[in-house]
Amino acid sequence: MAEDFVIEMLHITKEFPGIKANDDITLQLRKGEVHALLGENGAGKSTLMSVLFGLYQPEAGKILKNGKEVAVRNPNDANALGIGMVHQHFKLVDVFTAAQNIVLGLEGKGAFDLRAAARRVKEISEKYGFDIDPGKKVYDMSVSEKQTVEILKVLYRGADILILDEPTAVLTPQETEKLFAVLRNMRADGKAIVIITHKLH
Repeated sequence: MAEDFVIEMLHITKEFPGIKANDDITLQLRKGEVHALLGENGAGKSTLMSVLFGLYQPEAGKILKNGKEVAVRNPNDANALGIGMVHQHFKLVDVFTAAQNIVLGLEGKGAFDLRAAARRVKEISEKYGFDIDPGKKVYDMSVSEKQTVEILKVLYRGADILILDEPTAVLTPQETEKLFAVLRNMRADGKAIVIITHKLH
């Protein structure tokens, strides 16, 4: 049943000069599903997800959200569709707190009410089992805490489809276990999650 799918990427082809990164790829995601995009470096995993997140435009193919074709021209379009991406290289402002980083770039009412933001961050953290202090400065954080801020940033914006690019590459085995526990909580909440990885275990 097509309406089961929250996101469908149908027959996506993405080319760069001299290289076909994605050749007629179809990927379908249901709510409450965790997918691993598994393959060696250069296989085209991040390229495909960058198409979904609006960083690249495909040469061919289309994207459907809940069965309806959508245009993802840029990451703002993706965010508006509830698609969030956590990149391998974090995009955080070191001298800002977790809460400040999470609301950075948001417009409209409440964007600058940091107390409300911190409360909301705490709510989301407790819901999924994150361990983060909204008032902590990024430069005082461990790598896994920074990653948590990036994931919270995406959830704070209301994403129900999360793309995590090589999320375990920077984590210790113990931190990886913690991340997977959180991802299981998200899955139980109906989030659709794609993990890009080249690690088989």
